[in-house]
Amino acid sequence: MRIGIDIDNTITDTLPVFIRYCKKYNEEIVKRNIPMNETGFNITTLYDWTQEEKDDCFLKYIDEAREQVEVKPNAKKIIQKLKKEGNSIYIITARKRGIMDPYETTLKFLQKNGIEYDEFVVQKDKKQYCIDNNIDILIDDEEKNINLVSEIIPVIAFEYIHNASCKGKNIIKVKTWDEAYTVIKQIEKKGR
Repeated sequence: MRIGIDIDNTITDTLPVFIRYCKKYNEEIVKRNIPMNETGFNITTLYDWTQEEKDDCFLKYIDEAREQVEVKPNAKKIIQKLKKEGNSIYIITARKRGIMDPYETTLKFLQKNGIEYDEFVVQKDKKQYCIDNNIDILIDDEEKNINLVSEIIPVIAFEYIHNASCKGKNIIKVKTWDEAYTVIKQIEKKGR
């Protein structure tokens, strides 16, 4: 099978790092008593700041935050196992540019953490990428990607409050990489 995998909040546990940097920015720079948005999932959605504040926080902290994220438990092991079983792994991220190039910084992160893959791309339109590359399954966390891609293929969605409204026959929610592996094997079995 050809498996597409997102990075932030999917391979990595990104949200806690983003929350830490956004709280810092809110307290030290914004200095207004703004509550954190419970359904936020990245630096630009965690607080209802002005666009200028969102852009400033993003540029100030995104590169540093991305360097500090950690790989989720068993993500590396499961991805290696999927590769050994003959699956093709496509790392598909929609990361935006900070000060540094998201392709270069993410490539270094993947290499440093020993994440195996066949192809790595920075791609905003994940649905079109999945169509163009005959992807069989996407693993993601972002609501927009889950909803759009599930129109064409199964999506394994790492469960968060920011994607709680995602429901449908092609959407399977998981909390761990072990659960994701079980779902992949079930989908593979049905496909035979």
